[in-house]
Amino acid sequence: MNNFQMLRERSRDFNIELDDNKIKQFREYLRLLDEFNRHTNIVSSTEMETVTVKHFLDSLALGLAAKELNFNSKLKLIDIGTGGGFPGIPLVIAFPEWKLCAVDSIAKKLKFIELLTQTLGISDRVEVVSARAEELGRNHSKREFYNLAVTRAVAKLNIISEYCLPLVNQQGYFIAYKAKLADDELEESSRAISILGGEYVNTVKYTLTGEEERNLILIKKVSPTPEKYPRRTGVPLKKPL
Repeated sequence: MNNFQMLRERSRDFNIELDDNKIKQFREYLRLLDEFNRHTNIVSSTEMETVTVKHFLDSLALGLAAKELNFNSKLKLIDIGTGGGFPGIPLVIAFPEWKLCAVDSIAKKLKFIELLTQTLGISDRVEVVSARAEELGRNHSKREFYNLAVTRAVAKLNIISEYCLPLVNQQGYFIAYKAKLADDELEESSRAISILGGEYVNTVKYTLTGEEERNLILIKKVSPTPEKYPRRTGVPLKKPL
């Protein structure tokens, strides 16, 4: 079985069906990532198995939250700290009705995302934004606008909650992709989540290969975020709630 056959089959385990056209887009994604990474560091490795498992498949694990999210609706998604496009770009490949705001503060990574979305023909569904999350949370056109905020490998949960929850509308979700220390982070973050208008719903556990445990932490937005949050740039990192 090649890596893209594996991606298609394992995605079914995550409640996601990838047709031939979507697999073609993922192949092109890998090709562009490898080409761009040769002169501009975007990810640590572009080896095929690493990218298809640790980036593509891991991003698509969001499909395990099908009970909480209506995947058939036209969700507005924001990906904070998108880096090489993960998890946001794989998700809008998988769900053509979704729209994505891909956010990062590193220009070279956003240059790659712009090239990628144009090549894949999805630039009409992807807004690329160069900003810090704290700035966006105070932007009235972005604040409490999105149905779903996602982030992967950005910061500890009490910090990224302040980045993400102000951007999510009520009844929407903030979903953090986390490794096996998720339970410890969740306990430490309970106060921050409550202050910011969130409510912990569930932790979905999954594996990619072997015994590599991963977690999706699902937090529902149940009340408006107080106006004073997010605090100014850098404060959530230095003084977490």
